[in-house]
Amino acid sequence: MSVFQNYGAMCIVSVGLSFGLVGCGDPQKEARSSLEKKGYEMTTKDLLVAAAAGDLESIGLFREAGAEIDGTDRAGNTALIKAASGGHLEAVETLLGLGADPRRINAVGRDALISASAKGYEDVARMLLHRGADATLKDTEGWGALSIAAYNGHAGVVSLLSATATPAELDDALLVASFSGDTGVVNALLGQGANINARSPESKTPLMIAASTGKLDAVRVLLQNQANPFAVDRENKTAANLSQDAGFETVTQLITNPDAWGTSKEGLAAAAEMAQAQEALEGEGVEETLSKKAPVALSPQTPAAGGDNAAEASSGSSLASAPLRATPVRDGSAGSGSSSPSVSADDDAETAAGNGDDRPALRANATALVARPTSVPQTAGAVSPRSTQAKIEAARRVREQSKSKPIVALNGSTIHSRTPEIAPVKGMVLAAYHEESLPILVDGVDGSSATVRRLDVTSDSPVAVEEGGMIPGTSYRVEEVTSRFVSSKEGKGRMVDVSRIRIEDTKNGSSHLLVKDVSGQTADTYAILTAPNSQYRYVVKAGDVFRTTQPDIGAVEYQVLDIRPTGVVIKDLATEEVVTVARDGYVAP
Repeated sequence: MSVFQNYGAMCIVSVGLSFGLVGCGDPQKEARSSLEKKGYEMTTKDLLVAAAAGDLESIGLFREAGAEIDGTDRAGNTALIKAASGGHLEAVETLLGLGADPRRINAVGRDALISASAKGYEDVARMLLHRGADATLKDTEGWGALSIAAYNGHAGVVSLLSATATPAELDDALLVASFSGDTGVVNALLGQGANINARSPESKTPLMIAASTGKLDAVRVLLQNQANPFAVDRENKTAANLSQDAGFETVTQLITNPDAWGTSKEGLAAAAEMAQAQEALEGEGVEETLSKKAPVALSPQTPAAGGDNAAEASSGSSLASAPLRATPVRDGSAGSGSSSPSVSADDDAETAAGNGDDRPALRANATALVARPTSVPQTAGAVSPRSTQAKIEAARRVREQSKSKPIVALNGSTIHSRTPEIAPVKGMVLAAYHEESLPILVDGVDGSSATVRRLDVTSDSPVAVEEGGMIPGTSYRVEEVTSRFVSSKEGKGRMVDVSRIRIEDTKNGSSHLLVKDVSGQTADTYAILTAPNSQYRYVVKAGDVFRTTQPDIGAVEYQVLDIRPTGVVIKDLATEEVVTVARDGYVAP
């Protein structure tokens, strides 16, 4: 305990447990005396006790006595972290008013915002954000405020934080939310643009995670919103397989009975968009000339232009000439899921004694499956968090404002720019990613025969089908069987079997290309791109070729190499430079 001696001419200060006392005089002495009467000692530990209890009067007395407002205990916690973790809004406001730093972190890397978000204190989280808290901060195990709130089922905090989250953060939050199965959280994240078919490092989708943990309501919501029930993980197991293996028979029955899924407004809108995109894929490309005027840079506070043809950077109307006939080039495989290092989430240092998360078993599973949020790719130079967030917000506006625009095929399209400064490709944004549900998996190819497995039933065994034959129990005919091996860079030259088959749905005449054992890819994938000043949304599949033109640069042809949930990979056919059009609008090498 700190002790005051020889008041008057001088003040001798004894400091205990990192507790600082500044200055001396009667007000400090009186404040100390008042604290002692309330049962507090002059230590940082007791200041934190007062903050954790939301004791406003005592917090003020500690400050009058000369306390260091950001003093820490052995676990690195400050009074602000303690008050936030306890949900004491007035105490948080008082401490911030006294100069507490909202960006101070404890020994496990958590600040006041993460601590409040973990407990679901929305008002506290909002105040901290308004006073400078860093929503992008991650603790030592990779958990941020959004992901921990999503995991613990706090829909209000998730809605607050997801409004400014990056696409990667939204996807990771949806993956962890699928463990706990809170439908309010799932809907909030999907509403902000989280990818419903996002992938964990183990190639698990949100539907797979919810199914394997028996979260029936979350499974239903995900299916209603067009989650792909036939996607497979690295072991070629579907969500139904995983729920069956875990003993959740009711979940398995739901997944395998589409008539029981029900519908949602958002899901119906997504289905309509998918149908329009499929129709556009069978059509022709267009030739479009972008607006004369250069894009207007928007900050998150800048209102966007209105109207159907408005975009984040639109200041004039788009012009289009007669369509060009497209020459489809679709021999590429569709995209695979993304992966990144796994993380875990432990209790705050201050709650290690049993005051933290009450779901340790789910946490252990989340640790093994959920990806650490990745940084936003950048084209060149360092970009400040504020600048990065502004670009993310602008890209989100482009996606949102493009929803009413017509969808056309990117394949065969030509996009003209009237000024050298406007690069059509670099202005593009990934507006949507879809997987067409297809219940067939290719196990292998042998000559003109393919071994396939049905994914719409959990007990089906692989069957061999000759080229030209029907897959038993389905409307699919095997049109073409191709044996193919490629050298794997990851495997240091090891040859990888990427044999493929093309099948036709005899009900509607649609054709689909399936690749052997491509993890999670049991369906065609396609993406929708948009750009500032464009009157169209462009739908694209792997293998498509399109062209852009710019003054003083000329024509540049691009081929789509891959479609991923996080971006469309394209290659400049002249220079062979490969870039990615991502959801945040960046074109990353």
